[in-house]
Amino acid sequence: MGMKLKTLLLVLAALSTLPAAAQFSMNTVGENRQLSVPMPVEVAPLDFHVVNAAEARVLKKQLWRSRNDVDFRVSATGMVTQFNRSWVKNNQNAVSSELAAYYYHTYTRGRHTSLFKFDAIYGMNYIDDVWFKNQDMLKLYYLSSWKLKQSGFLRNWAYSFTASFASQFAEGYKSRTEKTLWSNFMAPGTVNAGVGLTYTSPDPKWPFIVTLNPISANGLFVLDDRIGDDQRVKLGLAQPRDADGKLIRHKIEGGSSVNVGFNRTFRFGKKDGVTLQYNSTFGSFYGWMTEAARHDGIEGSDVGILPTVNWTNSFIFNPLRFLAIEFRTSTLYDRSQIDKVQMQYYLRVGLTYRYRNR
Repeated sequence: MGMKLKTLLLVLAALSTLPAAAQFSMNTVGENRQLSVPMPVEVAPLDFHVVNAAEARVLKKQLWRSRNDVDFRVSATGMVTQFNRSWVKNNQNAVSSELAAYYYHTYTRGRHTSLFKFDAIYGMNYIDDVWFKNQDMLKLYYLSSWKLKQSGFLRNWAYSFTASFASQFAEGYKSRTEKTLWSNFMAPGTVNAGVGLTYTSPDPKWPFIVTLNPISANGLFVLDDRIGDDQRVKLGLAQPRDADGKLIRHKIEGGSSVNVGFNRTFRFGKKDGVTLQYNSTFGSFYGWMTEAARHDGIEGSDVGILPTVNWTNSFIFNPLRFLAIEFRTSTLYDRSQIDKVQMQYYLRVGLTYRYRNR
């Protein structure tokens, strides 16, 4: 007993030299005890939808259709009239054919919109072993715009840039019997470009697109040197040659321009199988910059420049899906060519095919 007491005293004396430490509560962690610490966690909904390859193609196609509006039409007409040698009446063998097409593509993404137009017509007559074209037109038009506002009063207005080109495909002659070259590709050719504002109507019943270009440039080109001086004057070159006698191949003017487009299809019948398409384009250019710069102070030395006006209207009636009756009018006033209004009327019936993705 004395030995145990002595040992206990020695242990207490050793512990007295160490720093003291203690706790206020007992440790409750045991072998079967689990600690739980509250942790705030936000649980987001999980999407377990898996897109397969077929659905991905469908979604991609839907996205493309939401951004692109495509309108394409092609039509063809033809007529043949033949007489044998024993036919005694005064008639002529004739073959007439024509191919027409247009392609309109509108791309929209956010505030940006681009519009591309392609119009073309080419027709030929074959009379008494002689081919002679009666229709030849090639037109390109491009409009790029950026909306001023996504909403509000100015949501239908946009900054814009426009460019257009007009010419023909092949050589044209004065008449069927006179082989005097009258026109060719880029003879004449017209190029126009401008910057300004564009208004797009939000009403689908009145789909107007009006473009106002305060700053615009217009170029007339006659690049075929085989065309005579008289015809160059009639095409719009007031001076076919310069002071040295060299041919003048172009004329550039600066001014302002306006363009108005309207294209709507009306549908009739129980199944909307009968359609009437009205397509109209109005354009005008006034070379006020050129006129302001060309005066030399001599009264009457220059003829004042007047605005050029061109207006094209077409009515395409489809009583059947692949049959079309088209009436077209073209009006042109260009004082540099002639101080009169030029007009053309045109009616044709033929086969047609139209595609629209909307």
